[in-house]
Amino acid sequence: MDTGVMKQILLEEMQKYAGKGLNDYAYLTSNESDQIYTVVDIATIRDKRIVSTVLVARIVGQQIVIEVDHHDKQLVDALLARDVPEGQIILAYRGDAVPA
Repeated sequence: MDTGVMKQILLEEMQKYAGKGLNDYAYLTSNESDQIYTVVDIATIRDKRIVSTVLVARIVGQQIVIEVDHHDKQLVDALLARDVPEGQIILAYRGDAVPA
C-alpha cells in the first residue's frame, strides 16, 4: 500500500480514539517530521488528574509501527479492516521486530 494512503488511514483510525469520554478527554497529537502519532488521555477520577499515553504509532519506511495500544478495540484490527496489509503493520508492543 502507498505510504500516503497508509498514513491517511492511520490518522483517520487514530482520530476515532480521540474525543470526550465519561471522565476524560483523549487528544490525538503528532510530530510530522518524525511521523509519530499519539493519543494522550487526560482524566479526572476522584478529583485526581491522570494523564496517560494510550496509543502510539509511527510510520517507518513502508510500515506502521504500533508501539503502544491500551485499548480493548485494537488499532491493528481497525487498520486490517481498512485493507492495510498485515505485512505493513508491526506490533512492537507484542515484541515484533522494528526496522532501524
